[in-house]
Amino acid sequence: MSTGSVLLDSKKILREIGLREGDKAADFGAGRTGHFVFPASQIVGEEGTVYAVDIVKDVLAMIDGRRKLFGILNMHTVWGDFEREGGVRIKDHTLDWVLVVNNVWCVKDVGVLAHEIKRVLKPEGKILVVDWSRRADSPAAPPKDKRKEAMEVEARFLQEGIVKDRDLQVNDTHWGVVFRIA
Repeated sequence: MSTGSVLLDSKKILREIGLREGDKAADFGAGRTGHFVFPASQIVGEEGTVYAVDIVKDVLAMIDGRRKLFGILNMHTVWGDFEREGGVRIKDHTLDWVLVVNNVWCVKDVGVLAHEIKRVLKPEGKILVVDWSRRADSPAAPPKDKRKEAMEVEARFLQEGIVKDRDLQVNDTHWGVVFRIA
């Protein structure tokens, strides 16, 4: 079941961050290919749960169609706006992981995103953020002036009580950081 971009090895990244069987995770901005939610559903297994969150209903319909085609029972699509407090219909403090991949560049207020992440995460939960580097020169990348670097996100998350756990070596086009609630 191939998904998404060859630029990001989702299985490798998910293994590296420590996603494991039985975890409950949400991908904020899952995207039309579900590049991270499909491998995540395999890793968390029958005892785990993965939520594909997106604001575009057609994207969710595409993911849901593939989910049904492959008979995946531990994945749910959730229409949600993670740029609005309470905008994601997932219960408070229920998730082990929130994934935000290739979406920070388009977020208007990283602080609101941080609040919504904290609301759905368990106290010991973690956050994976992967996004385009300003140095990346790729036709698939968003405009350079819209991209945020890891230190910008880290500074804003810190104001919201979220701290860096560790950096990830992703590739030449992307940066990656694992965060946790302080």
